[in-house]
Order: sequence, then structure tokens, then C-alpha cells
Amino acid sequence: MSMYNRVSSLVLALIGLAALAVSASAQDSAKILKIVGTGNATVVINGQPQDARVAMEVPASAQINTTTQEVYLEVIPGVVATIKPNAQVVVETLSGNSPTLDLRQGTLVSQIDHKRIAGKHYGVRTAKGVAAARGTVYSVTVAGVEYTVVTGAGSVQVTPVGGGTPVTISAGGISISNLNGGALTNAAAITDPQMLQTVNQAAAVAVAAVAVVASDPTSFGSAASSTAAGELAQTVSTVVTQIPQATQLAAQTAAAAAPTEAAAVVSAAVTAAATSGQNVAEVAQTVTNAAANGAATANPQAAAQIAQDVAQAAVQAAVQSAPGQVNAVAQAAAQGAAQGATQAATSAGQSAATVAQSVAQAAAQGAATAAPEAASSAAQGAAQGAAQGAATASPSDASAAANAAAQGAVTGAIQGASSTGASTNSQQVIDAATQGATQGAANAGADVNVTPPAAPVTPAPTSPPETTPAKELDPTQNVSNSGSQ
Repeated sequence: MSMYNRVSSLVLALIGLAALAVSASAQDSAKILKIVGTGNATVVINGQPQDARVAMEVPASAQINTTTQEVYLEVIPGVVATIKPNAQVVVETLSGNSPTLDLRQGTLVSQIDHKRIAGKHYGVRTAKGVAAARGTVYSVTVAGVEYTVVTGAGSVQVTPVGGGTPVTISAGGISISNLNGGALTNAAAITDPQMLQTVNQAAAVAVAAVAVVASDPTSFGSAASSTAAGELAQTVSTVVTQIPQATQLAAQTAAAAAPTEAAAVVSAAVTAAATSGQNVAEVAQTVTNAAANGAATANPQAAAQIAQDVAQAAVQAAVQSAPGQVNAVAQAAAQGAAQGATQAATSAGQSAATVAQSVAQAAAQGAATAAPEAASSAAQGAAQGAAQGAATASPSDASAAANAAAQGAVTGAIQGASSTGASTNSQQVIDAATQGATQGAANAGADVNVTPPAAPVTPAPTSPPETTPAKELDPTQNVSNSGSQ
């Protein structure tokens, strides 16, 4: 072999070894994709604590400690673990077919995309067992040596430490180590208030974690966010149908964490309520109020747009899944959205009357656009919700806010219906909005006099301008300006 060939072979071998080293390094490190909240989180590597930061590589055996922040960790491609505040997690192993995190304290939400993990079996270890994912979304909470596992989508298998019969937990199922030995149970069977609170909180943070990933393709990548969007609908549906007492908290928590996903959360909740035979209007009011409040608390300046989006999403979902209840849902959704958004924005220091009018108009418009035949119901609900939200947050402004809410609701309902080409009975809309605003203020303990508002003035259609017919060109005439003079 010539000297040139020997050198070339050596160079190629070194390149190959370098590539393998890089590959091995990548497989032996998790990666922080996002950090939410103020305060600090630390990563302890070889006994040395470091401040956690986005894009930080976290090797096996490292420990992540959170206080007031939450950390989104890509354990391996296809697995995102959300480490909630006040948690301690050790990256136990990343190599091989069983990447595992050891949760020492706090709550951890795991999202798994089985299409991307190439047959690996991801799990979360606790002092009493390993929760291995067969599904896509689940949360594990550890307090002392006890654990609580709540499955949001798919299924999870909990294998006791030291052997024993594994417990398979399907969507909506729960395993609590100190309740019947960790046997499969459900929310309806739990009577201990502390355990139930832990389950509700676990369900809510699972929905919120998935919403954050769905809302942020920049941090998580388009594939992960797209998968999370589907998981969000599944997880919300699980909560509404299997852990219904957590519905309000889940909607509010998720919307506050990811305001752009508030409408998606509401839509999934209303659809789930309809398909499971629940009172759709009741669920619609609960989730629109909670989602609008959560999102508007996070972004008070966008309160009106948030109210419009969530009210419209709820009514659109009802049109598709519960057409016989559209009028009731339109009123309930407009009321919930308007109340939640108005109360949040007014509490943030905005003018009660200004907020009440803009939010009532937006909520009524959203609901009436989705169901123009329910314009009067939308106006009544929006006026009632905005008046009640404003009077609750700022009692001294109750009268002005109630009158403003009625005016806004009338304008929004008529404009929403008109945008679809439908006609409305303006007087019915006015009466409904007046009644709603009066009732909303009364619900907040205010006795006010609401003056029936005026219907919005719709400009009369204008005739198109007269045009002079074009004259035919005489082919014998030269009309070009490019010729010689």
C-alpha cells in the first residue's frame, strides 16, 4: 500500500471515530429545550451545580432541580419531559432501549411520540415503581416515597420495585401507591380530598405541558408541536370525560401557559362533553370562562380577541357535535368567555367600562358568527358575563360597565350574524342584551339600571359609480406616442 493510501485510510478512520464519538455523545445527553418562569433551576453535573439554560446538554447521572421555574427536557428524540417547579429529577440512563428518568420529588409530565423513539421504552422511576410509557401523555407526582400516576392519553404500565404484578393504566386511569397498593383506580372512586387534589393538579399540568409544546414549534420543532396538537385534544377529552372535576383547572392552567391554545382547549372540551352525553352548555360555560380568564391574565391587552376566539370555538364545536343545543351553548359560551376575560383584564387595571364593552362585543360577535341564528342568545350571554366580570373586579364601576356591556353585546351580535349574511331582529337582540347586563351586575351584588342600547347603524349600500362606456378604437388612427413627430 502506498504512503498516500495509508494516510488516506488513517484520515478516514479518524473521521469515522470522530463521527461515532459525536453520535455517542448525542445519545448520552438530554437537552433543555425551554425554561418557563422566573427564578432559577440548576443542573448538577459531577457534583457541580450549574444554572439551567436553553440548549444545555444534560448527561446521564446529572440531576435537575427546579424551584419556581419549569424545565422542558428532550430526553431522547420523541420524548419531552416537563419538570414542574419544586422538583428533583435524575437522568438515570439515556443509552440502550430503556431511557429512564428518576423522579425524586415533585411532578413530571411526559409526552411520547412513538413514531420517533424507534422502539425504545421510556420510563419514569419512583421509589416504589417504574412508570413505563405505552401511551403518549402521562404525569407522575412524587411526595416522599409515595407516587401518583395519571394517564392523559394512551396507557402506562407501572412495575413495582423488586417485582410484583405490573399495573396497566389506560387513559384517565390513576395509580396511587398508598391507595389499594397502587391498583388501577379512577377519579370517581377517590374520596380522600388530598389525593383528589393531587390528581386534579396532575391532570391540569399535563394539559398545560402539552399545550406549551403545541404552541411553540420554534423551541420544540414542527414535528413535536404537530404531535402535541393531537395529544392536546386527546388529553383534554380524557380530563372532561374521566376526571371532570379537573376540567376548569385544566382549561385555566393550559390557557395561562399557552394563550394561543385556549381556543383549541375549549373546542376539545365541548366536543368531548357532547360525545360523552354531558350537559354541553354547562361545560362550555365552565371552559370558556376558565380559558378566557387564564389567557387574559397572561395577556390582558388581548382580552377582547381571546373572548372572541374561545366563544367562537365553543359554538363551532357545538354546531358540529351538538346541533340541538346551539342556542344554549351560544349563550353559555359568550357568557363564560366575556366574564373570564373581563374579570382578568379589569383586575389587571384596565377601565372596567372600556373592557366590558370591547369584550362583550367580541364574545357576542364570535358566538353569533359561529351560529347567526343564536345572535340574541349570544348577546344576552356576552352582556351578562361582561357585566358580572367587571362588577366583580371593580364594584364601583358596575353601572357604567353594565351599560357598556349591553351596548357592546348588541353591536357584536348583530355584526357577527350580519357577517354571515344572516338577518337579525335588532329589538330582540337589544332586549336580550339589556336583560343579560342587568342580571350580570345583579349576580355580582350590584343593583343597576341598564338603558336599552341602540342598534348599530349599518351603512346603506352605495350604488357603484357611473362609468362611461369605452369607445371602440378606429384602426385607421395611430394612437401610439412612440412615433416620430
